Amino acid sequence: MPLNRRTFLGRSAAAGAGVTMAGGAAVGSAGAAEARGQGLGHGHGHGRPAKRYSFTVMGTTDLHGNVFNWDYFTDKEYDDSARNDVGLAKISTLVDRVRREKGRRNTLLIDAGDTIQGTQLSYYYAKVDPITARRGPVHPMARAMNAIGYDAAALGNHEFNYGIPVLRKFEEQCDFPLLGANALDAKTLRPAFAPYVIKRMRTPCGRDVRVAVLGLTNPGVAIWDKANVGGKMVFPGLEEQAAKWVPKLRSMGADVVVVSAHSGSSGTSSWGDQLPYVENAAALVAEQVPGIDAILVGHAHVEIAEHFVTNKETGKRVVLSEPAKWGQRLTLFDFDLVWERGRWTVEKAGSRVLNSNTVPEDRKVTSLLRSEHRKVVEYVNQVIGTSVVALSAAEAPWKDEPIIDLINQVQAETVRAALAGGEYGSLPVLSQAS
Repeated sequence: MPLNRRTFLGRSAAAGAGVTMAGGAAVGSAGAAEARGQGLGHGHGHGRPAKRYSFTVMGTTDLHGNVFNWDYFTDKEYDDSARNDVGLAKISTLVDRVRREKGRRNTLLIDAGDTIQGTQLSYYYAKVDPITARRGPVHPMARAMNAIGYDAAALGNHEFNYGIPVLRKFEEQCDFPLLGANALDAKTLRPAFAPYVIKRMRTPCGRDVRVAVLGLTNPGVAIWDKANVGGKMVFPGLEEQAAKWVPKLRSMGADVVVVSAHSGSSGTSSWGDQLPYVENAAALVAEQVPGIDAILVGHAHVEIAEHFVTNKETGKRVVLSEPAKWGQRLTLFDFDLVWERGRWTVEKAGSRVLNSNTVPEDRKVTSLLRSEHRKVVEYVNQVIGTSVVALSAAEAPWKDEPIIDLINQVQAETVRAALAGGEYGSLPVLSQAS
């Protein structure tokens, strides 16, 4: 592509079909915190107090293999100019605090994709000690997310980077569904993954609140991972698939519809005319598809605490939020519902984000994966070669540097070896590095 996709996104800033699963009530504890989500409200009709219920959906996105607040390149604790922290261990602490405040039965936890690629930790368990091996390990991201208690996660485009077998094994290891309503089998055009999940939030007034989570991935998978998905899966646009599934979810009795979309909100695309779909379509989905209450946004790696989009057909405002990347933020969608005319209706919805740099890592998560972490730290610190001179890339943006020549050579040799004996084995190989 003529433009770096991640740079473009940064500049552009915003289980299973028919399955109904029990919600947070199954693991909730009694007490004052649980009662906060339910009760009688102010007067409503004929002097009777209205029945009301409040709950919170927490969300992460673009975790990219970050469990620990650790930079495997520098071999030290992660840090950046904004003093961000990263990792699921930090997110776990925030999640526990929210659950204690709201009552676990009044909360859900979801993710918007790009989970199993991005750090040396995730690479190690895809390539070096792969989870697909006979009696192979459980993926660290699956172990961490299971321990934290995720309810669902949408597929990101990077889920396909290591091939479908790795993704399927990861899916098998998760205690929650991986959702992708627009990841379709290329032959049948039926969903290759669960499109949605419906969770039940138990209340003492009126029937349970039924919360549907619809997962949508990015159509760019068809380009970026063509070698892995070509002829096997197709990825139509988010707007078209949301328009198909949201009415079905409402007809199935969903009181609240939350979309977990691995797609930014800017309405732009980095792929030009290569695909007829929009890459960053979350706001378009909110604008064009009636019946959605909130969208957890992913893919663009930006922080959006709260953004409202008005649906063109209904005039209703849909709340969007994107919790940055790598576990730096946790989104909270807060919903206030009222019971009227025999059903639950969303009276108010809003969102905010919590910063993971305000809390310590959860020892429950760090102790669970300490062995895997140490193994990967040892792996990445192996000596693979020695240079008798310093190799710096500091001035490489404006002058030739030997380190870039070395990268060119390694890239060309690797690709040449991979092509050997095949259809393209006789073609010259060019390498670009910058």
